[in-house]
Amino acid sequence: MKHIYTLIFLFTLISFKASSQNDLIGTWYLDHIIKEGVTHPNYFNSYNVFSLEFTNSSGDLPGTLSFSSGHGCNASNGSYSANTDEIIVDISATFADDCYTAPYAIYEELYFDELNCNSGLDCIQTYSITGTGDNQVLTLTNTDGNSLVFGKQAPTTLLVSTWWLHHIDIPGNPVIDIPEGDFPNLILTNNIDMFLNLPEANGLGECEVLFANYFVSFNGANNISISNLVQSLSGCATGSYEMIYFQILGTETTNFFEFEIIDEGSTLILTDLLGTRLIFGDTTLSLDEYDENRYDISILQNPVEDKLLLNIDNQLLSESIEYTIYSIEGKQVKSSVLSSDSINVEDMVSGVYFISFLSEDSSAKTLKFIKK
Repeated sequence: MKHIYTLIFLFTLISFKASSQNDLIGTWYLDHIIKEGVTHPNYFNSYNVFSLEFTNSSGDLPGTLSFSSGHGCNASNGSYSANTDEIIVDISATFADDCYTAPYAIYEELYFDELNCNSGLDCIQTYSITGTGDNQVLTLTNTDGNSLVFGKQAPTTLLVSTWWLHHIDIPGNPVIDIPEGDFPNLILTNNIDMFLNLPEANGLGECEVLFANYFVSFNGANNISISNLVQSLSGCATGSYEMIYFQILGTETTNFFEFEIIDEGSTLILTDLLGTRLIFGDTTLSLDEYDENRYDISILQNPVEDKLLLNIDNQLLSESIEYTIYSIEGKQVKSSVLSSDSINVEDMVSGVYFISFLSEDSSAKTLKFIKK
């Protein structure tokens, strides 16, 4: 699907008080947004860092200085003028790539609405700078009370990542602790489903795999909704937590989650409409048994015709990696040991499938593909 590029000329004047233009010169990185009293942290730098830059270069016109902002998959630029009383920022152009519904794109809308004062003219933003050096904080506050808060360091915590399930907390029941040595997870990606125009997620239970879509929103809270969950149906699970885990994710009447990332970015908590919490960590419960970075497989061409071509390291091919292909309904289509960087799918009917790879050390990865 082709991206759509447009050039939007805004000619929007944004004014805010200042004590010295030199206080603002430099690059500022978005840390969080406060809208209607709710804080929305910036967990979305995985594609393009959200930044705001004021410069004072020799090429600038007298009385004006350069301004630019990177946000999501887009950027804005223009100029600003300053004196001891106020700064006027002229957002003259925004280059708008179609980011679809990727999480960073939804967060970008939230950010740009506040930066551009909801496209209002003569919008006044007060500002304050606190701290010193790398600990400086710049806060821009609109007349509606909403704020953009920047720092001198770019946030590194990411929502789009691999999260390992550690605990399931259902109100009124004992907390379910995941056994050490099991590796259930939830992998949130920026990949967009070409049919549904939604981000893709996949994951693993005790042994079954799942594939789903999700959507991030910021209406009154930080939310994730899960939809279209499909799980494999091999019946390999021996414990009870997998069924509970998949049911929490897949029950579409309750799987609208509030999310928060705590412990300096190491813990993700999803809380559904019934108060049930899924608690994830950024590492497995037995890290010494799992090396995520070592295990990397991707599909070279998608959709595929006769052969599924893989981008895989030769060293991995020498290991006993099993693969299983499932239909979109979760039924197993074929399974074998991976012996080359391609898999024959000529005998499979056209449709949507997902393929799960599992190594001897329980490293797992799930990918989606379309058979023409």
